[in-house]
Amino acid sequence: MKMAERIFSAEDQDVFARLSGDRNPMHMDALAARRTQAGAPVVHGMHLLLWSLNALLNEHPDLRNVSRIRAQFQKFVLVGEQAAVELVSIKANTARWTVSVDGGVRCKFSVSFADVEASESCPDEQAEGRPESVSAANLTAPVIPLELSLTGLMGRTDVIPIPAADEIAALYPAAARGMGAIRMASLATTSTLVGMVCPGLHSIYGELSVEAAPLAVSRGVLGVLRSSVVETDERFRTVSMEIEGGGWTGRVEAFLRTPPVMQPSMEALRGRFPADVFAGVRALIVGGSRGLGELTAKLLATGGAEIWITYRNGRDDAEQVAKEIGDGRGRCSVLHWDATSEPGLLLEQMAEAPTHLYYFATPSIFRPQARVYQPERLQQFLTVYVDGFWTLVQATRQRNPAVSVYYPSSVFVSDRPQGMTEYSMAKAAGEVLCADINAQLAPTRVVMTRLPRLATDQTASVTAVETESAVEAMAQVIWEMHGEAGH
Repeated sequence: MKMAERIFSAEDQDVFARLSGDRNPMHMDALAARRTQAGAPVVHGMHLLLWSLNALLNEHPDLRNVSRIRAQFQKFVLVGEQAAVELVSIKANTARWTVSVDGGVRCKFSVSFADVEASESCPDEQAEGRPESVSAANLTAPVIPLELSLTGLMGRTDVIPIPAADEIAALYPAAARGMGAIRMASLATTSTLVGMVCPGLHSIYGELSVEAAPLAVSRGVLGVLRSSVVETDERFRTVSMEIEGGGWTGRVEAFLRTPPVMQPSMEALRGRFPADVFAGVRALIVGGSRGLGELTAKLLATGGAEIWITYRNGRDDAEQVAKEIGDGRGRCSVLHWDATSEPGLLLEQMAEAPTHLYYFATPSIFRPQARVYQPERLQQFLTVYVDGFWTLVQATRQRNPAVSVYYPSSVFVSDRPQGMTEYSMAKAAGEVLCADINAQLAPTRVVMTRLPRLATDQTASVTAVETESAVEAMAQVIWEMHGEAGH
């Protein structure tokens, strides 16, 4: 049974971030989020819990006195996706439901209800055996996420102030009636714990399991959430924390995801090619602000090529790449271009036609989906990998018919992981186009290779995955582009 649907917007993100304190860039910054495993801004897991619980209690107002919650955040819900709340069952005072996108489950929730509301009394804080209260007024949550590593996390403790509960309760009044405003606010605070404190910047909220307790169980503290790291696992990069405060005791499980991939510096790449071996080369690198495009730009620059890199959104990233190349005695200019737009204005910004064109434009590759095949997803890939590529090659040939072009395909065309149907189909179509350009449009020449999985933001996973050397792979491509394969 579907109980509610919603498309979360950037404005919704701002509201929840202000109320909870969780401003992790994965939720708030589209450019930063594109360098994460999600590839785009992610809806806060706790926001999904509170919204969907509110939908449940709106449909079933007889359910009261939340006594136990378990939340499992299995896959990301992205800003702009349509999320649906689906009731699974209600029995034995326990309700189970999911949040799904396009029929694919992203989160699972289970809530139990007590016959009697958990006490909200607050006994004398100086009672025997109870430590003195910590004043929430003396605490502040970080405004910039902490950047922690797994090393040394075991035993770490934190105390985080619980924000004012009234606004959060007003946002989802049915959920507030079911658990009380303070307990609701403390759940939101667990988002700040994970996203801003521990693990912090490179975190993913995995699971929550809590039981309601008298508010005074929090060692005399109503206004703070306490946490203690009780387990870490380097194999899966997991962090387990026990929490108490604001009327809950329980456990939070989080992942410390792998940080964004940083490409080697110009200094580290120097000597990979002979100096000035590419003198006279004018290389246009589409998508050169990060990833393989950034690496290719740096490699060519070390050999004396003149470089132009394009960006669609990441202007700051592109300018940083150009600065690094310039500081390393190379030449690099930055141009804005969207692969779905006409290439004429792009090429007009170059005083001379490019001798070499490298095409690394790409939408986000990995997206969770329930269906085997999504036509709209295929069209998104085709627009970039086939149509955008073709229009740029045509426009470039008009200025330099002998241009050499690089098209990166993927081993996923033949060795296809689950969920990569549309990506693989589009790359296969691009391969066919490359073959026909070579057969019919000489002297234009296209070099196409099926790249293995290389270390880039697009291929990063929550845990470390073995990849081949991106430097070696792209060096071989560059030699082949210049007619010297095998170096």
